[in-house]
Amino acid sequence: MPGLLLLLYAVLCPLGVPATPLLFVGGAIFGIVLGTIWNVLGTLLGATTTYLVARSLGREAVERLGGSRLARAERMLHRHGFTALVGLRFLPVPFPFVNAAAAVAGIRFPLFIGSSAVGLTPAVAVWTYFSAALVRSAAADRARLARELAIALALLLTLVMIPTVVRLARRRRRLASFRRARERRLAATRREP
Repeated sequence: MPGLLLLLYAVLCPLGVPATPLLFVGGAIFGIVLGTIWNVLGTLLGATTTYLVARSLGREAVERLGGSRLARAERMLHRHGFTALVGLRFLPVPFPFVNAAAAVAGIRFPLFIGSSAVGLTPAVAVWTYFSAALVRSAAADRARLARELAIALALLLTLVMIPTVVRLARRRRRLASFRRARERRLAATRREP
């Protein structure tokens, strides 16, 4: 059965089919721990096949699919590499596009697969937990159902908030840097005769 799930990831992800239904299936069938393991392996397999297909099709084919977003994604990938690839996994950007953009941008496969593992694993674990909790809770009493759903929703909310928190932290750092530079300039102008 895990082989069928992995095959579905490998075939459907390059076609642009969202992985979310497969995440739910993995969690529902295999539970939290094994479901997370199989879903992480499946999403990485799907990312790999998408990357390899995009690399073999070439830039022109990916440009037709991604349009003007491809150039912007490439600039970000070249500028920030690993960090950009991990960060894109937390944003509402279609993963097949990210995988294809990385391929045509010339991102080396080890960097691509490593950043994909780091970026995809938290979301995969949360979605797997959510689906496994739904299945378990359907057979449990109301109190357990409420507790399981509350935990699952809290995890989902945390996952959704990560990009916002990172963006705010970066903005705060830039603002602090700007203020320090401004204070240095003001101090320098006060010292001049």
